[in-house]
Amino acid sequence: MVHVPMFSLPSGARANMKTAIHWLLPLILTGLGLFLVNLIWLYPALRNIRESASILALEISHRVETTIAADLTATLNDVQAAADDIASEPDRSSLILERLLRRHASLARVVRVERGGRELMRVSRPTAESMGESASAYTARPIFYAALQGVSSFDDVEISPERGPHTLLVTPIFRGGKAEEVLFVDVDLTGLTHAVREIPDLTGHMYIVDRNGVQVGHPDIAEVIKRQNFIKRPIVRKVILDGIVADGLAPEDEYVNEQGTRVFAVGFPIPIAGLGLIFEQPRSRALAGERQMMFFAAAAIALGLAFLSIILRSNIRLTRLNASMRELLTDLDNAGKMLVRRDLELTRANVRLEELDQIKSEFVSIAAHQLRTPLTGIRWSYQAILEEGQGNLQPEQRKLLESGLSTTLRMVDLVNDLLSVARIEEGKFGILLKKQALTPLLARFADLFSQRAREKGVAFLSEIARDPSIPDVAFDEEKLGIVFDNLLDNALKYTEPGGRITLRASREGDHVAIEIIDTGVGIPPGQMHRIFTKFFRADNALRLHTSGTGLGLYVVKNIVEKHGGTVEVESHEGKGTTFRMTLPVA
Repeated sequence: MVHVPMFSLPSGARANMKTAIHWLLPLILTGLGLFLVNLIWLYPALRNIRESASILALEISHRVETTIAADLTATLNDVQAAADDIASEPDRSSLILERLLRRHASLARVVRVERGGRELMRVSRPTAESMGESASAYTARPIFYAALQGVSSFDDVEISPERGPHTLLVTPIFRGGKAEEVLFVDVDLTGLTHAVREIPDLTGHMYIVDRNGVQVGHPDIAEVIKRQNFIKRPIVRKVILDGIVADGLAPEDEYVNEQGTRVFAVGFPIPIAGLGLIFEQPRSRALAGERQMMFFAAAAIALGLAFLSIILRSNIRLTRLNASMRELLTDLDNAGKMLVRRDLELTRANVRLEELDQIKSEFVSIAAHQLRTPLTGIRWSYQAILEEGQGNLQPEQRKLLESGLSTTLRMVDLVNDLLSVARIEEGKFGILLKKQALTPLLARFADLFSQRAREKGVAFLSEIARDPSIPDVAFDEEKLGIVFDNLLDNALKYTEPGGRITLRASREGDHVAIEIIDTGVGIPPGQMHRIFTKFFRADNALRLHTSGTGLGLYVVKNIVEKHGGTVEVESHEGKGTTFRMTLPVA
């Protein structure tokens, strides 16, 4: 019988393999461990960088979107007002339309057409007289029939080399409850170019697309003339077709633009004219912190592996040569010095960040203080004019004054919120506790908001217990008033007509519990954890009310906690929200 020897490695090869395993296995395990440890802090850090970039981009975009929407809304309101004036005073039609053109430099012409399609009047600027379409061309558009149904709307945007972007705005003229005539208003949209151009000097630009995805606004008017269509971009479809805000956090909010640059983008819909505003920045600049964090994590892993490699190599050498100990000690000493220097650098950087944060808080506080006085003066001026001019104001004047007063009141609320946040961060938000009955304060706010709820068509149920079972509570009446005003105002703001708001108060052991329950839009489940953070507003809230600071609930939580209480929220999107706060019995 012939014996075939089994394959075996030479003894030298086996020794080398053992040495390799002795080196590689600890390195692999340590590298994996360092990678997992770094993931614990790296993932939240990267997420915070993206959220910070999103908040900054959304704030900048929201200001521009608000300006554009306000201009288009003002134009629509003035055209509707002109239509109402013509309906009541048809003999003054020419004067009314000429006055409308004088008030709005963006309006090129106004054409008045009867229900049957016959042109009754045309008023144009001298520079636009030769560019008007015939009445038949106007009445062939679908928006003409929409206007006959009583709907005012903007048509698709048109772009021409001579005029740039422009569109038609139609509004009906009612007589006897029926749309008998239609106003066609030619609106110049080159102002969109100016709006997206007037943004801070950041590393990006804004552009505006119409409901078909065609670019109609860009800092460079030559780009608008190209009529580029971006409907294939997911962010454009999200903003235009779905009508939702793109916050830059979704994977589809990043894309490669026509210059071949990968960009980080956010978007806002402008529903009044079917437009969408997109703000794109080079991803490498907008999220530069990501690269730094990943580099730091890779450096930490490499440094850990380097340390392990040094230790392993030194250990092997120690078995051969004791003299290598001095080299290892020298290496460790240098590494220790490097870590000490890094610690000193990080300490200095942290001190600098705290100084910058203090400067920021002081700036917000000073700016808010300086704004509050003139805003209060403007508010009283508006109110004085409205009250003293009861019988002398024209409807348009009163509407303009009331709009100005409403805007001023919103600015006053914003300044008050900023002041409250600044004082909280500075530790100067003093709470003066006084033992007193809580029921009168709740009853006062119940009376105030029940009236406002009736005006909106919302049912307001007050279930405040008026018996002695509700004991006295030590609280600051002014500060707690801010809490109830914020919570009840939010409930009313996000509850549609036909809904219901309930206010309850009862004793629960050593605490008094107050609940504010609404049947409003609710809060998306994935955003509940951010509801009490600064500047946060849920996506559905932004779609319902674009105005707001996102500071109210942050202030509410701080006030309640400074009273020794707690505040919690329970919500189901589309069904309603319950805010529940407790205060300790005095």
